[in-house]
This record gives sequence, C-alpha cells and structure tokens, in this order.
Amino acid sequence: MDDESSLREAAEAGRETGDALGALQAWLLAEDAYARGGVPDEVLSYLQDHVGRLLGPRAMAAAGEFLKQYAARDAGPAGLARDSSALVDLLAAIEGKRRRGFEFEWRAFPLDGVDDRPATLLVMAEYFAGDPVWERPRGSGSPVSLEELGVSESLGRRLRAWNETYERHGLGGEEWASAAWAEEGLALAHELQRELPDVEVRYFHGDDDRPLRSM
Repeated sequence: MDDESSLREAAEAGRETGDALGALQAWLLAEDAYARGGVPDEVLSYLQDHVGRLLGPRAMAAAGEFLKQYAARDAGPAGLARDSSALVDLLAAIEGKRRRGFEFEWRAFPLDGVDDRPATLLVMAEYFAGDPVWERPRGSGSPVSLEELGVSESLGRRLRAWNETYERHGLGGEEWASAAWAEEGLALAHELQRELPDVEVRYFHGDDDRPLRSM
C-alpha cells in the first residue's frame, strides 16, 4: 500500500470517527434536554436512529449501559457529551458490542439483477424495533417487515411481545435476561425458520449467532 493510499484511509477513518463522536454528542445533549421537556419526541428518535445507522443496531443498548455507569460520577448525559475523553470511551464501548464479521459485505441496496428478498435473517432483541428481525449479512442491515415476507400474524405478534420485554428491562444489563426469555427467543427463531424455509435464520443471544440449521 502506497503512502497516498495510507493517508486516504487514515483520513477516512478519522472522518468516520468524527462523525460518530458528533452523533453521540448530539444525542446525549438531546437526551439531557428531553428530560426537561426541551426536545420533542421526534427529534430524540431521529438522533437515536442516526446513532444506530452509524454504529449498528446495538449502539443504543451499549450507550445506555455506559451512561448508567457514567451517572455514578454525578454527571448526566450533558456531562458525558462535554467530556471528550469519556465520549471516546463510549464510542469504544459501542464498537466492542458490534458484530463486525456479521456486518461484512452489507449493502445499502441490492446489487443489480439480485433478488431483494433477504438470504439471511437475524432474530435479535433491540430498542425501537418493530419486528425484532434484521436483514443479514449482505443486505441493508435494517429491520425487515415480517408481514411483507409472508410470516404469520401470530408469530409476528409473539416476536414483538418478546422484544417488548427486552425494551422494558434491557438497560439493566444482561442479568435481567432469564433463561426462559432466551429460550423463548430461540423457539420463536426456529418457528420463523420453519415458516421461511428458503431463508437462513439466525438467533443472536450471548454472542452466539450461528444459523439455526447448524444447531
């Protein structure tokens, strides 16, 4: 690799890091203002979604865990937003939660001539998700509509109810997650695989996202 290519890559990495830190700072300041009624719901939701688009679907969960620990220093979201060292630590914590191997070859749009029906789906609990099922690994990485894929209404409803349990308790850390809740998610993922035999279904829990057909 020549020096010019190395400089370009370094500049791109720096730009991406700057964008990520800027997005986190804007979100944290909005969270602080929201608590005082100074920011409307749609603005906060937009900033949360923007962080998720930049840093992956588990970014908000990782950020929530970090913010809870940071609060022990008697500093809220605004304090974290203005603490440049802690903000870098927050970004590192989020990056540590990403499944980079699974993100490999994601594309925002399908390639020309390629069917846009997903080849792989991941059942994964997450905040602000409708159906907690995500396109993997060569799609947009976005949530999918189970209704559009032909999944039964009953299964879609149970998946959403399972995810709502995560939304109620997830920021408390992994200790809240009961074995029964994890097993329920796995059973729902197997049911999804049976309803979509042409698609590879995976289930994410405890850093294990193997295809169900291999289990």
